Amino acid sequence: MAVPEPLGLTRRTVLTGATALITAAVLTTARPAHAAGLPQIRAAAAGWTGRGGELLVLTADPATEADYALRLLTPTENPDAGAELGPPLPLPLPAGFHPHSMAALGDALWITGAAELARDRARPALVRVRDSKAAYAELPVPKTIRSGIATAVAPLGTRGLAVAVEGGPDPHLAVISSAHLALSGDGGRTWADRPLATGLGEGYGTVLAPAGRGLFAATADGQGTQTVHIARTAARVTRAAAIPDAGRPMAAVAYDDHVSVFSDQGGTVAETRFTASGAPLEAAPACACRGEILAVPGRPGTWLEIDGQTIHIRGIA
Repeated sequence: MAVPEPLGLTRRTVLTGATALITAAVLTTARPAHAAGLPQIRAAAAGWTGRGGELLVLTADPATEADYALRLLTPTENPDAGAELGPPLPLPLPAGFHPHSMAALGDALWITGAAELARDRARPALVRVRDSKAAYAELPVPKTIRSGIATAVAPLGTRGLAVAVEGGPDPHLAVISSAHLALSGDGGRTWADRPLATGLGEGYGTVLAPAGRGLFAATADGQGTQTVHIARTAARVTRAAAIPDAGRPMAAVAYDDHVSVFSDQGGTVAETRFTASGAPLEAAPACACRGEILAVPGRPGTWLEIDGQTIHIRGIA
């Protein structure tokens, strides 16, 4: 099943070179804030004590698709008018790093993405921002992923962190054919690598969310089949369910009693609900969402709906 992605790009297209990899995997979530010419929204997070726990978004200049910045996102009195973006805050990312997602853990902001190694190579990378300084952090990248990107990131409790590490064995080919989990229980000091999925073909990126005392992960192969996995920091990953023709997963959002996965199905947003153990629940009510959906790690039950004109903060405020 061919599932179109925003901006006319598809993660299933076989692209070569580091720039192509970053384009295919990162620009999935690039959306204008309110209108053309305003910043693109790349990621969202809440709970960073370095910014008082406020809701932050990572933006990029729409002309250069770079010039990254952090901005506060605040609701307005009129929900239909969408949320307001604050002025850009400095974000001193390392040169050659292209961000994908972010999550806060205490006084550190963790940003996933890809680091350009050469003109035609990129490697999954993780950046830690603390005290207005950004630096690459240790991240286990398996030998089977010679070109790729770190995609989803999720905080687990007060000290735990999970990162999806994805890519393929060819250093010059930008294809997400396998996915791994990097799990830390001590704030990123040490990591464990857990295989998550192989044989994805030209797959889509993984989405993550805390679920009970573990981690919920949804992978998707090139045919749009989504597979749900449940992981514990100190145990192996277990497969819980497979949903055919589910489309491209955009966000996994954890609630008290379930996890919602929002997916792009040929330009239509669909919501599928699961228990914390990964079992599918009854069909969710029809989703009236439009555009791209972004989870907000650090704020359970909250997600952003970005329709190309407006940003709406949805779920639990």
